[in-house]
Amino acid sequence: MNLIVDVSVFIDRLFIYNEERSSRARNLFKLIDDKGLNIFEPQVFGIELASQLVRRKTRATARKLYNDIIDKVIVIDDIEYDLLLDIAFSTACRAIDAYYIAVASIISGLLVSADKIMVNNARKYGIEAYYIHNLDDYNTLISRVSQITSRT
Repeated sequence: MNLIVDVSVFIDRLFIYNEERSSRARNLFKLIDDKGLNIFEPQVFGIELASQLVRRKTRATARKLYNDIIDKVIVIDDIEYDLLLDIAFSTACRAIDAYYIAVASIISGLLVSADKIMVNNARKYGIEAYYIHNLDDYNTLISRVSQITSRT
């Protein structure tokens, strides 16, 4: 199983603004680590991550967190413009969301986000997507990931 995890979920894991939100994100990442699963991201993920981290931490700390995270994900550099355009026309999504949806489409992966709009647009495009802060979505996601045989 391949996963695409939106920056919003990483931010929920790293920064506690709401304990329930952070707890769900931490549980998901622990399960992903335990199962040895890969997380795929669009190239723009790195820019989005860096900008989110530096708003909350010093530049040095943000850079360290960035490096730790970017070393653990697989970045998809090449996404066909026509695919992004098709996603935009099919869903009317935000441009940044089209990149995450495109990666999910390319690798046939599950998309996880703390952004309800992104999840809804991914579903419109036929992507299996989960809004981590909806209890039903979260429970289904955890169940799906839990059933995977570990690669380790």
